[in-house]
Amino acid sequence: MQIADSFRFRWLFGPLFFTILTACLICTNRLSWHILTTPLLTAFLISIPTSLLPKIIRTVVQIAIGETVVVVCLVDAYCQIYFKVPISPHIFSIISQTNLSEASEFLSTFTGPNVFFQWRIIGLLLVGVLFPLSYIPAVKNKIENCLLHLFPKGRHTCIVITVLLIICLVVELPATIRFLQFFRHKANPDFVESLIFRNYHQDMPTPLHRLAYSWQATNVSMRAMEMLRANTYGAAIDSTSHCSPHIVLIIGESFNKHHSSLYGYTLATTPLQQQRMENGELFPFTDAVTPWNITSNAILHLFAVGPSDPDGTLAHRILFPILFQRAGYEVTFFSNQFRIKGVFSGATSVAGNFFLSDKEMSDSLFTYRNSRFSQKDMGIVRQLSEYYAEKTITPFTLDIIHLKGQHFDYSQRYPSEEAFFSVEDYADRNLDRQSMLTVMHYDNATRYNDRVLDSLLLFYESMEAIVVFIPDHGEEVYDDLPVQGRLFQKPDFYQARNEYEVPLWIWCSQSYSELHPDIVALIKDATGRPLMSDNIPQLLLYLADINSQWTSEEQNVLSTSYRKNRRIIGGEVDYDSIVTND
Repeated sequence: MQIADSFRFRWLFGPLFFTILTACLICTNRLSWHILTTPLLTAFLISIPTSLLPKIIRTVVQIAIGETVVVVCLVDAYCQIYFKVPISPHIFSIISQTNLSEASEFLSTFTGPNVFFQWRIIGLLLVGVLFPLSYIPAVKNKIENCLLHLFPKGRHTCIVITVLLIICLVVELPATIRFLQFFRHKANPDFVESLIFRNYHQDMPTPLHRLAYSWQATNVSMRAMEMLRANTYGAAIDSTSHCSPHIVLIIGESFNKHHSSLYGYTLATTPLQQQRMENGELFPFTDAVTPWNITSNAILHLFAVGPSDPDGTLAHRILFPILFQRAGYEVTFFSNQFRIKGVFSGATSVAGNFFLSDKEMSDSLFTYRNSRFSQKDMGIVRQLSEYYAEKTITPFTLDIIHLKGQHFDYSQRYPSEEAFFSVEDYADRNLDRQSMLTVMHYDNATRYNDRVLDSLLLFYESMEAIVVFIPDHGEEVYDDLPVQGRLFQKPDFYQARNEYEVPLWIWCSQSYSELHPDIVALIKDATGRPLMSDNIPQLLLYLADINSQWTSEEQNVLSTSYRKNRRIIGGEVDYDSIVTND
């Protein structure tokens, strides 16, 4: 082959790369002009510099680029199939907070033979296999001859290519402007937060754009967390009476309110909570929702003092444990999910695990935190008991306990010998056997969680203690939708019901009830009020009678001055409008 023809083929790697990009995007995107224009423009932008490389290096680079595109598109397609959302900052957030154990359980739960029977997955795998094969000499020669035939020498070819590139530039210009706008505002964490919370990634034309967007959002979010960190360190209080000497916040995990018999579920999943309610010591709230169905975002809102804000101003708030520290409370944190990873390790997004995993932030917020996980949540109860057995109980304590709860794999969340429900209990439901098994495991995990919670309450019965329980979010368990887990898309009525509505209750020990009848009366009056989990910090501050510039009676659900804010879920949907309209 002549030198000119050889160079022309190398430059015409663009059409070859265009083919692989188009195939990938057809498998991952909704139909639009971007399926043609984005690959064509990207292909030529990549092919021009790679054509100048030596043969061996060029081959390696081109194959590496092509296979990377396939992998990115595979991840994007998988996320769309199983979570109804493409690559996004939320996906990055989930990955950042996942440990090896959770990753193993995730893969066993959400992968299997059925994943390979999705046409998009099959198509991408075929592209991934066939693309490197095109570099086999015999195959490559045929491709070269075909390309040289399709793109002969002459100005006509140049004119056609130039026109195509101009069309691509025109079509791509609006999306490119939005894309560059995001990067232009990288110094403004509030702006970036707003874009993240409003699912701006869905406007990105390709998986490659979404990957770049998510990566940048991740980096910028770290700046927002730095601002949150600085504000938290500088927080101060005005006064406190230590009204409630022992306050406990228990954070559950993946708890579907409608699988709790405390809230009317037909199976006895929470009998011990029900018994305490009947005894007049546990008070369930009936209208609580979480702003996010993602652990990291939900917990960040649970810890940040201030209401949920869809415009993204979390960076200007503080984390409530610091106010308890300033008030002289001993603040402990017992977690069965987050361990300290070092400075900024895990701070990969606007994520709750930032302050829960960062050592410096953790040292500022907590007087003590546990250092080991337990396979089952009852192990956390034992760790709590061991901690208090080795020390004198201080006058004022805030214990924050974060359970594994009903996190998938549900079958791993309870001891097999404590299984209470069997698959026959679900025979009247319109489910296949595998789905019935999944629901069975979830309900058994919920019943075991009931015993864990009761054991915690037993521990605090001898103290002047008040306990608040709320999970981070709910879970889909084949109720209204034929799925398990959570869907990371714009919430609808059924998602709002199963993933965003959460159980919330307050328990008071006998001595607490006797010494604080006024607070108990306020709790009883408030159980029907609508609230979000980000109202919890103000509730806790009220129980301790901590006053500062950060406290607000209007956000305290026990106050007669309480005012319900708009309850925005998923960053963009008014919960009450969805529930009312449907």
